[in-house]
Amino acid sequence: MLSLLRERVWYPPAETKIPWSAIRSAFFTQSGSFKVELCNYMNVRNCILAESARALLFKLIEILNLHDGGERNEVLIPGYTCYSVAAAVAKANLKISVYDLDPKTLKPDILSLEKALSEKTLAIVVQHLFGGLTPVHEIKRIAQRCSVYLIEDAAQAFGRIGNIIPGSLGDFGLLSFGRGKPLPIGGGGALVSNRYSDILNKIQLDGQEKGGKQAAIFAATQIASKPAFYWILETLPFGLGETRFDPDFHVKGMSNTLEKVLINALSILDQLNSHRKIIASTYQRNIRPANMILMSNENTPIFPRFPVLAKKGQLPVELQRLGVRRLYPKALNREAEILPYITNPYEFLIGAETLARDLVSLSTHHLIDDKTAEKIAYKFNQWIDS
Repeated sequence: MLSLLRERVWYPPAETKIPWSAIRSAFFTQSGSFKVELCNYMNVRNCILAESARALLFKLIEILNLHDGGERNEVLIPGYTCYSVAAAVAKANLKISVYDLDPKTLKPDILSLEKALSEKTLAIVVQHLFGGLTPVHEIKRIAQRCSVYLIEDAAQAFGRIGNIIPGSLGDFGLLSFGRGKPLPIGGGGALVSNRYSDILNKIQLDGQEKGGKQAAIFAATQIASKPAFYWILETLPFGLGETRFDPDFHVKGMSNTLEKVLINALSILDQLNSHRKIIASTYQRNIRPANMILMSNENTPIFPRFPVLAKKGQLPVELQRLGVRRLYPKALNREAEILPYITNPYEFLIGAETLARDLVSLSTHHLIDDKTAEKIAYKFNQWIDS
């Protein structure tokens, strides 16, 4: 019986914690404004909210293209990133150009980025993958030289990294509050800007996502994500962890329910990020240097998950039960559904392909303590040696 119970213990791969006080707030009149709270937290002037970050990215590049007169129709994005980024570009009927990443640092390959730029480039998307700071200022100089917009994807880096707030450095900053993000409410996104209030004011969203059932879903998630129950979610056909390219997504405003929860959940963001950094330091002490990704900035990354380089092949169930996962299965220009939208389909992105093949993420969320992190590191090292 004890052995059976141990087999039923599954850790979620990423953070799911929402304060119960935030969930309860969904049933009461909202006090305050999440837009105001977010702008104050990030020290930005302008903000717009929607049901998802990809909806905002779609609307943004659609308007930028119209504002530009339609002459430039290419968006330059990392070759290894969430398929939702590519889906937003495709939905806007624009073309995708891809640039490479350094697999040992997750930073953009600047030579690859400059090579992919063209007179058709409308905007560059940079990302803070796994919460590690990308050299935004260096890429911003390139963008300004070429008169293209810089969109900073801070979906995995919401919070403070030293004195820096990712998302506030580019022309536009994109945030996500979906599953697995630093503030994981289960949905919603924000687009911020210090310079382009006129562009944000042109974004029109088709009503709001209905929020009547969301509070119940939030509460159920808090229970179902416990290690004793999470195995149930893993066995049901919810598509958890799947990476899909789907340009046919809805574009709506953020529900009042979601805003109420976000206002009250924002208070725990720094606490969650501090815990993640502590767990990341445990992995750094225990994972072998050969498998480490060098994200040694002056300030510690946020680490919504902890990235390591492993080997190709199926992850052992033993590691999956501990929340270990792979991420995006292919470089964007190797994914058949995305390929028709790519302007440089034959570019060999060695870094992106290495990450798609070898990258594995380790859990850093509030359910992982030092002892569990040491166990995960030990089991990971065993698998690498096998």
